[in-house]
Amino acid sequence: MQNVLSLPLPAAAPSRLSPVEVWQKLLSYLLQRHYGLELNDTPFCDDIVIQEHINAGVTLADAVNFLVEKYELVRIDRRGFSWQEPSPYLRAIDILRARQATGLLRCRRNLSAH
Repeated sequence: MQNVLSLPLPAAAPSRLSPVEVWQKLLSYLLQRHYGLELNDTPFCDDIVIQEHINAGVTLADAVNFLVEKYELVRIDRRGFSWQEPSPYLRAIDILRARQATGLLRCRRNLSAH
C-alpha cells in the first residue's frame, strides 16, 4: 500500500495573474489595436520596466500615453473624416474596453435578494 504522503501533489494553477502579467496582457491588446505595435516593439517587453512603472505608481494609460507623446504615435483604430484632429492618446474607456476584450473585467452580479 502506498503512503498518501508520498504521492506527488498536483501542480497548483495560479488563479490570479500578477500585476506585471495583467499589464502585459492589456499593453499587448492596446498597442496592437490602437497603434499597430507589438509589445516587443516597446520598452514594455521587459518585465522589469513594467514592474518599475507599477512601483512608481504610473497608470497604464499614462505609460502608454508617454510612448504616444515621445514617439508621436498615431492611432490606427479611428476611421472617417473629422473637422478636428482626433487625439492619439488613450482614454479611460479604451482601458475599460481592453479589460473586457481580454477577459480581465469581471462582471459582479447583484447577490441581494429582490
